[in-house]
Amino acid sequence: MKVLLTGALGNVGLSTLHALRIEGHDVVAFELESRRARKLASGLDGAVRVVWGDVTDPESVRGALEGVNAEVHLAGIVPPYVERAPDLARRVNVDATLGLIAQMVASPTAKRLVFASSQGVFGDVQNREPPLRVDMPVSPTDEYGRHKVVCEEAIRASELQWSILRLAAVTPIHLQAQDPSIMFAFSANARFEFLHPADAGTAFARAVRCQAAIGKTLNIAGGEKCRMTYSDFINALMNAIGIGPIPIAAFARAEVPRFFGDWVDTEESQRLLQYQTRGLAEQLQDMKDDFGALAPLIRMLRPVATWYVTRSSPYLKENRRSGS
Repeated sequence: MKVLLTGALGNVGLSTLHALRIEGHDVVAFELESRRARKLASGLDGAVRVVWGDVTDPESVRGALEGVNAEVHLAGIVPPYVERAPDLARRVNVDATLGLIAQMVASPTAKRLVFASSQGVFGDVQNREPPLRVDMPVSPTDEYGRHKVVCEEAIRASELQWSILRLAAVTPIHLQAQDPSIMFAFSANARFEFLHPADAGTAFARAVRCQAAIGKTLNIAGGEKCRMTYSDFINALMNAIGIGPIPIAAFARAEVPRFFGDWVDTEESQRLLQYQTRGLAEQLQDMKDDFGALAPLIRMLRPVATWYVTRSSPYLKENRRSGS
């Protein structure tokens, strides 16, 4: 099957691209051109057709859809960048998706859509008993979650053969340069379930051909071996690269633990797609391998590195002042 993959060189995109190839699909990789994207594309198999374009440009999308049988739609802007560029985020996340749906409906061939949604559609739900089930009412509390709800509704109303995959947190193996304060935005004791990028890619790739997944919304997360508290996960990641432990006072405080999501019911998605093969041990080992010789160097400077990361918390001073 010929599959168009948008956001093909992102965190989940690269894993999905490789998984699609393993599943035997012919892949058209659609991505916004950048120096990083060019470097990643240079390492791809020559059998993968790379199309440089912008999902907000109908003409470039139309050209990429020619002769395609299915599309896996991953392209989007995620938090915290949604809040920093709200107009652009809506054009990319909502307007471009609605345009894509219309173009697929009009296409003579591209009728199968697998869409990347998010647990963000549920908002703050940690006041309920886990696990988080796919049939729970949506109640997003941020713009990103609201974007996904709009797209889900439009997809369900379309004539396409669709599947909606609501992702848990997919933590990248390669920690790109970003504002370290982002990691402190959630409560230390929040229930947290993550998903290894490679397992996310497998879920999307296998959904393309899965007839039983058509017309379904599925929770996609790592399973019991990927469940813990948020601070336990962050400290495990930091320790893997030589940083930590991070004090509890650095994390956001709330009467009800704050996190967009929870431990997740993935019984149906795992039965259909058989994608859960990795847990925390694999995540940490892959991160160590990615950091290579840099990790021992960071470990030598552990107190300084820990201080640098912790001081970026916007909650640390106030929490310590209040004794929490």
